[in-house]
Amino acid sequence: MKNRFRLLGIALICLLLTASCEQSEENQTAQSVGLEIQGTDVLSGHKRMNGHEIRFKVIAKSDVLYVATINIDQHALTAVIDYATENIDLDGSKAVLSKSQKEAFLDLGQELSEYLFKDGSVDDFTLAEFTLLRLLEYWAKSPNHYAYDKLSIKSNRLSGIKGSNEGITCIRKNTYVTAVYDDARGREFRERKLVNGDRCLGRCGSGCPGIFTLASAWTKDCLDHDQCGRVLGGSTNPFDSNCGDEYGQAADDYLFGVIRGCRG
Repeated sequence: MKNRFRLLGIALICLLLTASCEQSEENQTAQSVGLEIQGTDVLSGHKRMNGHEIRFKVIAKSDVLYVATINIDQHALTAVIDYATENIDLDGSKAVLSKSQKEAFLDLGQELSEYLFKDGSVDDFTLAEFTLLRLLEYWAKSPNHYAYDKLSIKSNRLSGIKGSNEGITCIRKNTYVTAVYDDARGREFRERKLVNGDRCLGRCGSGCPGIFTLASAWTKDCLDHDQCGRVLGGSTNPFDSNCGDEYGQAADDYLFGVIRGCRG
């Protein structure tokens, strides 16, 4: 009899927790996720996440040119993105974000994506929404101790970091591709890897599957960065001295890969 009541109690708790979660998602509003202005050409707001104050603003200067600023605590990260030419200018004034600040970026991005795509669609988005979510995820996945300095990509040519950018090369899941990366001393590594064979290897983004609802890209630069981190650094946050250049080379893949159709 005691066991029966115990089981009934557990079942009731589970039902209450499920109902609470569903109600929380249904009650999610623009205000609850920090959105203040949500339009086709502008997206802005602020929210306190994990003890960190985050302010964000994305403005369309034209149909294809977007300027984004994300402030977290005392740091400001800016981006100018031209979707027509696929040119990118990033600047973080050499800010170094803590692990907690990066996790706040990911948590905010997850909340925003769940609100923006609560109908289940991952393809119906404005470029302002896409830009914000992509930047939150890209900046959150920088290597440990990475200084967000000026980084410019013009027609696949990189300035601001060592190495060469391969541009956006789509790769397909369950195929073998050679990952190429180097360490801090310039020693090159080449390894034949199965795309998606180990924890979403080759996916531009966080988690497996992604924690954001937005569709993800699968590209060669992201494969290089993933493998570099797993061999030379931490499993997902490699040390800047070894894999910071691979991280920079993947910037255009994060932002343009999905639009290019690199969906694995």
